Amino acid sequence: MKSREEFITLLAEQIRCRRAREDVIREIEAHISDQAQEYEAAGMTPEEALSEAVEQMGDPVSVGVELDRIHRPRMDWGMIAMAVLFSLGGLFVQCAVGMLSVGGDAFGRQCLFMGLGFCLMLGVCFLDYSFIGKYAKPLYLLFAVGMLFYMTQFSYTVNGMHRGAILPMYLFVPLYAGILYQYRKTGYGGLGKCVLFLIPPVWIAWYGIPSISVGFQLFLICAGMLLLAVFRGWFGEKGKRALPALLAVGILLPLAGAAAGWLFFLADYQKMRIAAFLNPGTYADGAGYIYLRAADLLEQVKWFAGVENGRMLLEQMPGSDLSLFSFVVLYGAFAGLLVIAALAVLVVDAFLVSLKQKNQLGLMIGMGCTLVLGVQAVIGAAVNFGSLPATTVTLPFLTGGGSAVLVYDILIGLLLSVSRNRDVLSDRMYRPGWRLRLERLENPQKSRE
Repeated sequence: MKSREEFITLLAEQIRCRRAREDVIREIEAHISDQAQEYEAAGMTPEEALSEAVEQMGDPVSVGVELDRIHRPRMDWGMIAMAVLFSLGGLFVQCAVGMLSVGGDAFGRQCLFMGLGFCLMLGVCFLDYSFIGKYAKPLYLLFAVGMLFYMTQFSYTVNGMHRGAILPMYLFVPLYAGILYQYRKTGYGGLGKCVLFLIPPVWIAWYGIPSISVGFQLFLICAGMLLLAVFRGWFGEKGKRALPALLAVGILLPLAGAAAGWLFFLADYQKMRIAAFLNPGTYADGAGYIYLRAADLLEQVKWFAGVENGRMLLEQMPGSDLSLFSFVVLYGAFAGLLVIAALAVLVVDAFLVSLKQKNQLGLMIGMGCTLVLGVQAVIGAAVNFGSLPATTVTLPFLTGGGSAVLVYDILIGLLLSVSRNRDVLSDRMYRPGWRLRLERLENPQKSRE
């Protein structure tokens, strides 16, 4: 008859994934202890109860093999295939609308970045994403400083905007997920700190890039993650009671910001662009022309055919670099519908991958990445078709450039890592090492008392 230590040792030897082994051992030890207590309550001696509990566990090798089958990384090949197809499809769309020319220098650079991005995606996939939960605050601080340093020292500006910094800003989102996770179970104090951590990325986007659109999208995404954390009770029942107030603030704050911007911060040309969007006919000879022209072209689009002389007409209007709008004008409404449907499938699949996570950190990182893809897809499509004011937007895998490829591949890589480790990582609170050491010192003292 094996002792508990021998049973645990034999069982642990069968589990190949080192990260899962510790948690499995903890669960098995707890199960044996609980079972032994029940036997002891039934009248057995402590030694007999423990021996019987171990005996009832069965063969340690068989149990270990079965647990190894359950608690191991699983690659989501479907999402990898989808990422490859989206990369190739995005390249096709960019070539089809004339943004890239096959054989040209820009085409070669885009293909090079696609290869680098795929390698980066796989590298992130094989990482243990739990390091984000453990080191969220230093990573967040380093990234904020790095973005400011990049914008002041290396980034070039186009029309006064650091365009190369736009997409990397969305990498704040998984780091913010780690911040939310670190402040779980800390009540109103932690909730307030999470609200404060939401401010820097929005401020850097709004004033550093500067881009109101990017700042608004980051606020929308991070606020959505914060509301999800509150709804799931991460800040306790007291924090949950603050949900209506947070919703009200989340709605009123952008409205107040828009009013303040109109009164105090927006330049005259920015106000004119907004007025032209709301009433394009009044500004038909200026900023309203693009909306009137876009509406006219869309009226001419057929289901399976584009506008006659569409390429020439697109070249004559500003904003013709809007890839989805250009694709519809050139190839018809059905072609555009296929692209929109494909984006919807990507977002829904990412949402389902995130929703299946038992690990709370994995859930929040996955939801953050999903919100980035979803918000950019919705706002990007709305701007493309004139439903929102013309501004700098990005569409997942349809926006060209090296930073776009790399950022989207990092986000997909994080989703793959979350999916791959869904049966491996436990839902433990990641704390800095010094706190763990203090707890280890305090526990014996408490037990002696």
